[in-house]
Amino acid sequence: MATSDTSGTPNVIYVLACWWSDDETLCVVDNFLNKTRKNLDANPKASFACWDQETGKSYQIKCDAKVLTEGPLYEEGHKKAQANEPPLPGKAVVACKVTDIYQALYGPGAGDKLY
Repeated sequence: MATSDTSGTPNVIYVLACWWSDDETLCVVDNFLNKTRKNLDANPKASFACWDQETGKSYQIKCDAKVLTEGPLYEEGHKKAQANEPPLPGKAVVACKVTDIYQALYGPGAGDKLY
């Protein structure tokens, strides 16, 4: 997951605690997203580089992000965090609404906009 502050300084993290809440919203549990949260507060955009193990395809996903500290998505994320051993804090959920998807695999079509 990549974010940046208002001056354009990037921050990139691995994301493990995530799920699709619908076809266009990727949710990320905030357990320890210190710099990421600061960036999203100032600039609510996120990007992901993803690889589909089943198909061998790779994608870049760009999103509008909203930090949630209450509501059904937050409750679901908090529950997922607490189910870990040891339990994780589940401080918030970042709901990432997909705006664009690009092909990130090398070769013909590399960088093509898919959505």
